[in-house]
Order: sequence, then structure tokens, then C-alpha cells
Amino acid sequence: MNLAEVIVAATLLLSASSGAAQMGAASAAALQRSRVQAAAVEQIEAQFLASAPLIAAAAAQHAPDPGAGCAAAAQWMQQQLQGGLPPLPAGLQRQLSIAASGEQVQLLIAASGSLRRTRLLHPAAFGLCGLAAAPARAESDEPIEEASDATL
Repeated sequence: MNLAEVIVAATLLLSASSGAAQMGAASAAALQRSRVQAAAVEQIEAQFLASAPLIAAAAAQHAPDPGAGCAAAAQWMQQQLQGGLPPLPAGLQRQLSIAASGEQVQLLIAASGSLRRTRLLHPAAFGLCGLAAAPARAESDEPIEEASDATL
């Protein structure tokens, strides 16, 4: 093997190993970003999961008047959530607001970067207004008739 062949082979080996090192560094950086994002998603879900038991416990102690309507119950829910949700871990921001309909609470949690999750909480889901809070109707003795194409 002459000197020119050795130099060409060394150059090829150097460029191949340099490319492999760059690909390894890029995959390590992508893995780290993925881990950080997965941790942020877990923290956001923990915040969302804490909201339902908080409202249920507060409603069991001192629920709003069901006759006041869903808008009043949504205001009450917002107050309960503002005072009772656990503190946020570093890197998360929380925003509580009344949704455009006026009858739902919008809970938005965002992590640093572009990760944002929103959950709408309706008071009727917790029995604070609507059909769940309305008195039960009297049962009728009339049979229920349904239109059907099936023949027996």
C-alpha cells in the first residue's frame, strides 16, 4: 500500500467516525428531550387528576345551591380550584378561567416549550347543576314503545 492509499483510507475512516459521533449525539439529545417532555406530561396529568377529587370533596362539605344554575356552580368550582390545587412544579404554568359558555371551568396547564393541555370541567359532571341536581321525575306506568325494524 502506498502513501496516497493510506491517506485516502484514513480520511474515509475519520469522516465516517465523525458522522457516527454526530448521529450518536443527535440521538442522545432527542432521547433527553423525549424524557423531559414525558416528565412534563406526567406532571400535567397529576395536576388534572388532582382537580376532580378536590371538587368532589369540597362539594361534599359545602356544595353550591343547585338551583342557582350551572354558571354559578362554575364560579364556585373555579374558586375551589384556585385555592385547593397543589402547587405547580417548576416549569409549569396554570390558568383557570370560565369558558366562553359561562358554564364550564377551563383548566389550562402549560409546560415550558410548546406543551399545553386544556381540560373543561362542567359542574353537571359533579352533580352541582343540571339534570344530576334536578329532582327525579315520577316514573310512569305506561310502556315504552320504540320504533324498530327488527321482527321476532
